[in-house]
Amino acid sequence: MRGRETPRAMGGTDALARYVGRIPAPIRTKLLAAFLLIELLLVALGTIGLLAVREVGRRASDLASLQHKIDAYRQMQHDTLRELYAVSSALTTPDNATLSSALRQINQFGYDLDRVAFVAKDEVALLGRLREDHSRFIGIATRVLELTRDGRTSEAKQVQTSELAPLADRLERLTNQLVNRAEADMVNGVDASRASYETSRVYVVVFALGGFLLTLALGYAISWSIVAPLQEIDERLNRIAAGDFSQKVVVANRDELGALAQHVNVACAELRELYQRLEDASRHKSQFLANMSHELRTPLNAILGFGELMLDGVYGDVPERMRAPLERMQSNGKHLLGLINDVLDLSKIEAGQLSLSVGEYSVDELVAGIYGAVEPLAAEKKLLLSTIVPPGLPPARGDERRLAQALLNLVGNAIKFTDKGEVAIEVAARDDSLTFSVRDTGPGIAEADQAKIFEEFRQVDGSITKTKMGSGLGLAIAKRIVEMHGGRIWVDSSPGAGAIFSFTVPAHIE
Repeated sequence: MRGRETPRAMGGTDALARYVGRIPAPIRTKLLAAFLLIELLLVALGTIGLLAVREVGRRASDLASLQHKIDAYRQMQHDTLRELYAVSSALTTPDNATLSSALRQINQFGYDLDRVAFVAKDEVALLGRLREDHSRFIGIATRVLELTRDGRTSEAKQVQTSELAPLADRLERLTNQLVNRAEADMVNGVDASRASYETSRVYVVVFALGGFLLTLALGYAISWSIVAPLQEIDERLNRIAAGDFSQKVVVANRDELGALAQHVNVACAELRELYQRLEDASRHKSQFLANMSHELRTPLNAILGFGELMLDGVYGDVPERMRAPLERMQSNGKHLLGLINDVLDLSKIEAGQLSLSVGEYSVDELVAGIYGAVEPLAAEKKLLLSTIVPPGLPPARGDERRLAQALLNLVGNAIKFTDKGEVAIEVAARDDSLTFSVRDTGPGIAEADQAKIFEEFRQVDGSITKTKMGSGLGLAIAKRIVEMHGGRIWVDSSPGAGAIFSFTVPAHIE
């Protein structure tokens, strides 16, 4: 039978994970590629950050240069006004000290102009006009001071008013023009720096967010391309462990997980075929045992019957020397018949040929029948045998013969494995169920052995030198009978403290 496929290896929204899984590369290579991509994103983010820092530094340097320009322009503007003030003071107080001071200030202006020319190399034309006008200013101012020194004050004032004052106004306008341009450049530079900062911040945020989202997507895709196939394979292995070989695991990965899924499917197909062959072999075995048990039981019953007739003297008196061998033959024959009956019952159960004969039965009579059957065995070993049955139990409904067989197996085991003390049969009625318990004072059973004693052909002492003989089928058959009634069987025991075997069945079954 061809296995059905279960295409749920990936969820419906896991297209990226399915794509990653289908990449024909080992999982280690995929992980290394993902980590490399994340590292490249981090490097790109760091590069953008460095570029942004460099741009901010350049803008700050430009603003500092503009500030130096403005300071130089204002100093030159201040010096121009001071020169006019010095000339005016010399005209007002025409002494040698004032005239000398005015000349020194006029000549010092050239140094300020050279400093401005150094920091304002982009204003060559305007500075050329300013230098030209200032040279004329120096010449006229010098002439005014010379006239003043010679005592020709009225002529000096006339030259100052007609020539020097308009030229001073012109110089002031040129310096104002320089200052205004520098301040305008400063404002533009501040705006450009702010815009550059905002742009850099947007780039950094976009790259950081993109890297974060890409990292999440890669992590999710790679992890889910690994986890989902593992979940699918695990689910399939659990079904195989439960005996379901009808489906195939579908993993689209083209890596180690895809190969593992293929191996699981191949193993599943082989196990399915092997399981089918084992089922056929078990069925044939059960059928063979049922047939052979029936064929063996018929002649064995005849042998036991003839032996019984011989012991009863039907064919004449039996010599004393032959009686003991005949009795041993009868005892061993009955033991062999019990083993054959156990094998036949188990074979019928496994082959599905054993059915329950449901009817009403009396719990008191069932327990009394078991007591009568095993009392000689208990007396032979000098064991105290007791029964505890609640009085007035109403008739129950089930297969009395099979329940008696299960209870007899428990009691027979208790007597066989108990060398001294007592064996007690107890019945308890709870709700609509009956609990039968067999308590003994035997050696007890270790917890590690309690699970296997209900398996076929298993005993606590399984060696060939065991002292208590048996087939190991009694508890297995009792378990099957109890389960056929819809009940359960268990044991409570510990080494040296005896054992209590119990089973619960419904009081009424259909």
